[in-house]
Amino acid sequence: MTTSGPAAKWRLRQTETGLQLGQLRAFGTETFTWSDLLRGPLGTVQVYALYFPSRFDLPVDAEATQSLRIFGDATSGLTSVNFWDPRDKHFSAALELFGLRNPPALVLVTGLQAQPTANVDEIKLSDGLYCISFTDAEILSDRARMATAVNMAHEILMRCDRREIVGYIRGRKIKALLAAIGHGAGVVRDELVRLHPTFGLPGGFSVELG
Repeated sequence: MTTSGPAAKWRLRQTETGLQLGQLRAFGTETFTWSDLLRGPLGTVQVYALYFPSRFDLPVDAEATQSLRIFGDATSGLTSVNFWDPRDKHFSAALELFGLRNPPALVLVTGLQAQPTANVDEIKLSDGLYCISFTDAEILSDRARMATAVNMAHEILMRCDRREIVGYIRGRKIKALLAAIGHGAGVVRDELVRLHPTFGLPGGFSVELG
């Protein structure tokens, strides 16, 4: 996230009620993105799922939270699920890091463990990290549609060539992106588009499908 004024640098705090941002210090116009924030959690997983609640304790929050807990329990240690604390005073800043305007929202991110032959400290994050987000409350509150969305995104993040996907996102090559997803993860194009996912890169650049 780059601004004309001082840009904040954040650290991730795990609390009993969920994740929070802790502000460290200003770095002028230096860019700080979700890839910097999540570098620690991403180091041991292939997929990291993160849910931002509505802040109104709506039915969608209860349904999405329960669904994600079930999903997390049914996956291996290579997939991690976490939840943002709605009482975090920097909640809006956390949303902005992921290019999100309003909650509720679900974000699934590529983990660094997907490159087992690489040294995590030497990985150039911009080459291989991207996220898939869902913000449609009707999808997040419907267990069956949520399962479809999460399972599709999970397979894409686990199985597709991440650098190829990142290149298509950066170039806004939607047809090539969908073709790569279909080939790499066996995801049906029309079914994915109906879920209105957004593919994003660190720094806020994104493309929305559907």
